[in-house]
Amino acid sequence: MADQVVLARTDSCQSIVTGAGNGIGLAMVKQLLASQKVSHVVAVDLNVEKLEKLRHDHAQKLFLVSGDVSQSSTSAQAVQTALDKAGRINTLILNAAIVKPIGPFPQLALADWKKAFDVNFFALIDMIQHAWPYLLKSEGNILLTSTRVCLKPTESWTCYACTKSVLNYLCSCLPLEEPRIKALAISPGAVDTDSMAGARNDAMQKFLGGIQAGGKLLRPEQPASAFVKIVETGIPQELTGSTINWDKVPGAMLL
Repeated sequence: MADQVVLARTDSCQSIVTGAGNGIGLAMVKQLLASQKVSHVVAVDLNVEKLEKLRHDHAQKLFLVSGDVSQSSTSAQAVQTALDKAGRINTLILNAAIVKPIGPFPQLALADWKKAFDVNFFALIDMIQHAWPYLLKSEGNILLTSTRVCLKPTESWTCYACTKSVLNYLCSCLPLEEPRIKALAISPGAVDTDSMAGARNDAMQKFLGGIQAGGKLLRPEQPASAFVKIVETGIPQELTGSTINWDKVPGAMLL
């Protein structure tokens, strides 16, 4: 039997989350599902296996889109799913990203640079443009996952840092384009995720030692809580267009 459609109340939150299948994104989805203020969650990822297990217990609240965010059809499907199931869109959480390529600049293939920008940046533009008219109606919020890697030049991380630096600039411009839509980039710090595990090398260890006491990784639930708090409260006017560290969000899970 088809899932019953439960349209959202105007005082509730409806979120699209990309990169939702693992790590921070999966932690966000779990916390959004637990929130009384969130009525609908559309979770987007290439691999939705872990999300399928959640959906069994949240069939009226969690809706899955399996696809590559660098393909425009995935953005279109995510937005249409939110409209079909909730009737409106309140928040985008644009979290999908790839860390690679990491390594000496001369060794990074141009094709890998293009792939990183397709996933980490151009996919954001595509999703935002698809959702824009509906975010205007709800006077909604756009949350973007940034990184501390781009705070200062860091060897071997040039490509990833470039994709996130331009993300931060995009975030700063969006509220100027349309003040009714707020945007905020949140840096989650160094988190224990599959993408980080796959990138472990000398450059990674040097980076971790510089930003995290003892080089320890955060649990995904910690920075995820910062995103969810903002979903529940909305982006404060004084923060729209800015980039902040996750632990500067009031109510974030610091321990």
